[in-house]
Amino acid sequence: MAEKDDPQKIITIIDGKAADIKRLDNDIMMEVVGVAMALDKLRASLDRVETLMDEREFEKASHVGYQEVAEHFVYVQRTLGGLQTAAHQKEALVSAIAQEAHAAYEEVAPYVEKKMQSAVKKSSFPAEKDKTE
Repeated sequence: MAEKDDPQKIITIIDGKAADIKRLDNDIMMEVVGVAMALDKLRASLDRVETLMDEREFEKASHVGYQEVAEHFVYVQRTLGGLQTAAHQKEALVSAIAQEAHAAYEEVAPYVEKKMQSAVKKSSFPAEKDKTE
């Protein structure tokens, strides 16, 4: 890189793309919700299979496995596909900003993530049990 990275230039470009970043952030969060819902449905189906197995209802367990579990597994895959697409869109946006700022992707990514709620890790929030202690 011939010129020195200018953090203020990066911030200015990011501020100009705030609407795009917000839209992408919303898309990512909606995809995360979709994956969580799909996982809940899959877990419920698997729990149902386990209950039927414990009750020695093997034919019913098999039916639930072939129907519900399979259906919900496909649902998980589809929602993960949407999440992957959103993640690729984020990478493309960071790359475009980096190119415009004449900066490295690694220099721009933290500034973009700082603007995104979807980049906040769950571990950074205090756990419920920590609040009561």
